[in-house]
Amino acid sequence: MSSGNVTTDDASVAILELFPHQGQWQDGDYFALPGNRIVELIHGHVEVLPVPSLLHQFIVRLVFLSMNEFVERANLGIVMSAPTRIRISERHYREPDVLFVSRENLQKRQEQFWETANLVVEVVSPDNPDRDLIDKRRDYALAGIEEYWIIDPRDDSVQVLHLREGQYHDAGRSMRIGTAVSVVLPGFNMNVGQLFDRARA
Repeated sequence: MSSGNVTTDDASVAILELFPHQGQWQDGDYFALPGNRIVELIHGHVEVLPVPSLLHQFIVRLVFLSMNEFVERANLGIVMSAPTRIRISERHYREPDVLFVSRENLQKRQEQFWETANLVVEVVSPDNPDRDLIDKRRDYALAGIEEYWIIDPRDDSVQVLHLREGQYHDAGRSMRIGTAVSVVLPGFNMNVGQLFDRARA
C-alpha cells in the first residue's frame, strides 16, 4: 500500500499495535513511553491521567514549596513532585503529587523510580475522586508508605492517614479552620484555610 492511501485511522491503529494490550504491560514497556503526561501502571494496565487544573497545580506547588523548605532546613531527606514514580509492586507504579523520602531511605531509588517513600500527598482529581480516596489509599498502604495526605478541593479539606499494621487509619481531617499536622515530619503542619486561599488567589 502506498503512503498516499494510508488514512489517519489506519496510522492510528498501526501505532497502537506497537504497544502491549492492556493487562500485558511490563515495567520496561512503561518506562519506554514517550511524552510528559502523567501515566501510571496498574497491574499491567496503563492509565493516562487527565491534565491537572491550575487550582490542582497551585495546591501542589504550595505544598511542595512548604514541605521542601522544612525538609531542607533540617536536612531530613528529599521532597519531590510529579511526575516521580513510586513502585507499588511488580507492574504497578503510582506518581504522587508530592512525596517525601527520608535520609535513611535515599538509597532506595532506581534510575526510573523510588522503591518507597515516607510520606505522599495527593490532590483529589474531580474526574475520578475514588482514584485518590480508595485506589491510591490501598496502593500506598501496600507499598508501606507511613503517611498519606489527601487534599480535597471539593470541600477544602486535608485528611492525614497513618499506616498501622498494613492499613491506613485516620489521624485527622482538617477543614478550613483547622491545621493538618504530620507525624512522619514532626513539626511540619499546614493551615488548611490559608492553603486553599493562597491557591485560589
